[in-house]
Amino acid sequence: MEKNKYQRATKEEKKKAREALFKTPFGADLKKRLNRLIIYSILLFACGIYLIIDNILNENTISTYVFVGFLFIFAIIFIIGRHYVIVKNANDYMIKNKWKK
Repeated sequence: MEKNKYQRATKEEKKKAREALFKTPFGADLKKRLNRLIIYSILLFACGIYLIIDNILNENTISTYVFVGFLFIFAIIFIIGRHYVIVKNANDYMIKNKWKK
């Protein structure tokens, strides 16, 4: 069973652990990739909203709404995945570096 040191930490400890992780070379590269995921999810939401507005103004087709639904689902998956990666890597960082309270 995997230790969950990050999940049991206080808010301040979590913030310090994330900051320390993102100061490492691996963390700096990871932060760039995670920021890219946020940009992708924002763009997916924006495209979905545009398609909904365009569909309402022009012609109502169900296929557009289904496509927009998939866009929103992927955007939410990107956001949830980003959070999962941060928690997993911060937890590993805290375990490997013998994080003190």
